[in-house]
Order: sequence, then structure tokens, then C-alpha cells
Amino acid sequence: MSSSPRHCRRLLLLFWILLVQFPQTQSRPATEDTDTDTELAPQWVTPEKMEKRSFVIPTRKTVKFRCQASGNPVPSLRWYKNGKEVRKDQRIGGFKIRDHTWTLIMESVVLSDEGNYTCVVENEYGSLKHTYQLDVLQSCPHRPILQAGLPANQTAVVGSNVEFACRVFSDPQPHIQWLKHITVNGSRVGPDGHPYVDILKTAGLYTPVKGLEVLTLKNVTLKDSGKYSCLAANSVGFSYNSAWLTVIDGEEPGQ
Repeated sequence: MSSSPRHCRRLLLLFWILLVQFPQTQSRPATEDTDTDTELAPQWVTPEKMEKRSFVIPTRKTVKFRCQASGNPVPSLRWYKNGKEVRKDQRIGGFKIRDHTWTLIMESVVLSDEGNYTCVVENEYGSLKHTYQLDVLQSCPHRPILQAGLPANQTAVVGSNVEFACRVFSDPQPHIQWLKHITVNGSRVGPDGHPYVDILKTAGLYTPVKGLEVLTLKNVTLKDSGKYSCLAANSVGFSYNSAWLTVIDGEEPGQ
């Protein structure tokens, strides 16, 4: 049965009314939910790190000041020393300014580098500033300093490997040796009053200090038991720490 034209017009009218009353919902693009153009004044990225204001650095060391901030638009960054804008030609060695890490770097500091260093970050919606105080210590040459407790006494089983560690602090560059104390003709001390020793490890021409701070003994035997010393010397003097190794023939202690 065919529909009359009047009946069709009524159906179309009803359909149009339904569309007006109950429009179809469409999901909005994700980009409309997030306003990427929000203006933001500068803010510190890690505020807790900005609490540090004072640096004490020995001469010839490197110091880094950082003032990382966020904002929209991205803030600009300027550095000042004692109120005057920093220029690279103001000091021997210059300043290294790393904009991508918000960092001012000074290598090999000297006494004249002391002062207040202020970072200023700003955009059109606000600004922040932070001041670091730098004090430079005149380093005086001294004999090497060895970390207390290193090397440490150890007990090991025959056939195992042993490592002794020695941490050395020295300016100028130290010379490091590992020694084992021995007995000669029933005596541990020579006529000159110095102990008899075997040199187990010493610096070569290009040996770095870090490579000498560990002594490794492999596949130890009962004969390896004894006293070992880490000796560090520089142009001012020398220092040493000692430890004992006890080698036992059996299972590892605690097993």
C-alpha cells in the first residue's frame, strides 16, 4: 500500500522535530579539552632545590648554578654577578651558560670568583629570581688523606677471591702503592726501622688513581694471610692504612 503525499509530509515534519528536540551528541576533539594557550607566569620546576643558597668551593674546582623554570611562554634567563649581568669575557676561562639546562658553569674557580650570583627568569606574565652566594677556599697542599676504615680486615676461604679498597683524597696528584708486610730472617723490621714489604701494586706511567684504589687477590692460599697496606704519597708527604687478611681452609664463615 503506497503512502499519500500528505502522510509523507507529516512523517518528515515529525522527523525534523525529533532532530531539533534531541540532537545527536558528538565527541569533541581531545585538543579542545586542553587549553594549550594558557598563559603561565614562571615557576621553579623543583622548588626544593632552590632552597640551597650558599656554595663553598675549593680553588680549581667546578661550580654549577641551576635555575630551571617553567612558564608559558617559555621564560628567558639572565645571570648577574653582584648586580651586573654576566659576560663570558669577565673572567679567565669564561662562563658556560647552558640555556637548555638553565645552568651557569664556572670551571677552575679562583678567589676572584667569590660573590653573589643571581638568576632572573621572566616572561610577560611574571618573573622569578634566586641568588647563590659563592665562597672560594684557597686550597693548601697537604699529604694524602685516606678514608677511615679502608682497607678493612677480612676473612676468606682458600681458593676464593679477595678485594681490599682504599679511598684517597689528595691535591696534588698522589702516588699509590699496595704492600704486603713480610718477615725476613725472623724480623718484620729492617735495620733502618722500616718494615719489610713486598710491593703488590703500584702506579705505571698512565695509571689513573681510581685504578689503584682496589687490590684484588685471586685464588688465595693460606700463605696470603697477613697484613696489607695502602700507601699514598705526594710532594708534601705520605699516609697509609693497613688491614689484616685471615685465610682459612674450610667453608666460608657463616655457612
